[in-house]
Amino acid sequence: MNLIEKRFSKAAMAYDSRALIQKRIAAALLAEIPEGFSHAADLGSGPGVNFKRLRQKAIQVTGIDFSPAMTGIAASLGIPGVRAVTGNIEEIPLPDNSCDLLFSSLALQWCRMDRVFREIRRVSRNSSFIALAFPVSGTLTELEEALRKAGLQNRIIRFHEPEEIKQILKNTGISGNIRLSEQDFTECYSSARDYLDSIRKIGAGSAPENSPVSRDSYRRLHDILRELERQNRLVHTYRTLFITGYLLKNAAPPLPAQKFIC
Repeated sequence: MNLIEKRFSKAAMAYDSRALIQKRIAAALLAEIPEGFSHAADLGSGPGVNFKRLRQKAIQVTGIDFSPAMTGIAASLGIPGVRAVTGNIEEIPLPDNSCDLLFSSLALQWCRMDRVFREIRRVSRNSSFIALAFPVSGTLTELEEALRKAGLQNRIIRFHEPEEIKQILKNTGISGNIRLSEQDFTECYSSARDYLDSIRKIGAGSAPENSPVSRDSYRRLHDILRELERQNRLVHTYRTLFITGYLLKNAAPPLPAQKFIC
């Protein structure tokens, strides 16, 4: 189990109560999905927070997450027609052409996206609906600035630029009647502790290659955040890229006819 898996497994019990902005983003993505599908895959499903809504869209739902703790909680929900599978979404544990709805909310940023998109194309049927949301460049800039002032640069994972995502989509054959759009989601916090816990308690933490924060660095960061707290400026911004629409598998990549709205 790698560091990211360990963090998310540790955060499994607290995820549902802490993931406030994550739920808002998922709700916006779910609102874009029509009903009437037969088999939906939830990629990076966590503790199953989106299972009930996805079950309204599809007869069968398979949730896939790399954390056994997360899938254990998801399985315990006992929702008819829904199963939770522990697995890597870079190697989706589903057969070719098995899904007509592919959903993922705030999971792909942890993955090698070219691999995930190829897997999405593999398990999708022709004209499957894809609904994906993940943070891109411009996310958590407020926290990044506070960390920089405390001498803690490069503590946040690198988020892709939207133009990079367009190229990956083209290279991996994700094309069809697909729309890309960006939206900023913000969450305000009343205390420095809640501000940091909103990241740590859901398992996100800092970039996995970083060393632990020293006591002095943490003290400097805490002082900076306390000043922002006094100014009511404790904010997280998630600049989120939404990819929604019908995937055409029978067309060979690249297809310049994709519709992009950014």
